Amino acid sequence: MSEEIVIVPAVMRTLNIIEALFAASSPRSLGELSRDLDIPSASLFRIMKNLTARGYVTVLEGSPVRYTIGHKPFQLVNGYKSRISQKDVIRPVMQKLTAKTSQTAQYAVFQNGQFIYIEQVLSSAELNFLAQLYTPLEINTSAGAKIILANQPEEIQEQYLSSVTLHKRTSHTIDNMERLKKELKRSAKRGYGLDNEEFSIGIGCMAAPVFDSEGQCAGAVGVTGYIEEYRDKDHFNYIKECLFQAAGEITEKLSLY
Repeated sequence: MSEEIVIVPAVMRTLNIIEALFAASSPRSLGELSRDLDIPSASLFRIMKNLTARGYVTVLEGSPVRYTIGHKPFQLVNGYKSRISQKDVIRPVMQKLTAKTSQTAQYAVFQNGQFIYIEQVLSSAELNFLAQLYTPLEINTSAGAKIILANQPEEIQEQYLSSVTLHKRTSHTIDNMERLKKELKRSAKRGYGLDNEEFSIGIGCMAAPVFDSEGQCAGAVGVTGYIEEYRDKDHFNYIKECLFQAAGEITEKLSLY
């Protein structure tokens, strides 16, 4: 049995306005929109003020004032297309990385002020380490978040760090801001981020940065496995080599977009 849809008039009016501006061949006045959409002028004006403030509508001064679609819808569409394009590029590389390392591979990005995983590839191992996609990551427990932030301009780093609280998940978790800043500098210098049992005892993670066509850090590809695999020097170096190869391949592919 399908759930009954509850109509919310204000929401329907807002969507009708956005759709009408998209379909319009030229900017529309308040009076024209009010007439065409059957929305009282006073209600329409309030909605337009909010849409303008959020970037969904652009105001063109004149007599009368006219309205056209703003930059925000295009920004959202481009962001969506970018994520889809990234997934098409990164997943085959992550599958190879997982096959080589027998570890779970994840891809992290910095989006809307938060670090999140947008893709994950499980290994053929008996036990996999699952991460929740699109769930905010903590900077002091995520290898991917560390290396992405380490490759951001200093002002962005300071802005982000000034707004977070460092929760201590295990005895290994860095919960001191100065220590974390030093760890970010080390990550940037060596070219990879680490989670050394900081999120969960017995689990390790390594991540390397990925760059776009403009040389900006677009995300990080990483692997997660048992901490013993990271404590063995030869195996650690093998994971690092595989990770750098994957990051380089994704960077090369993203440069074409």
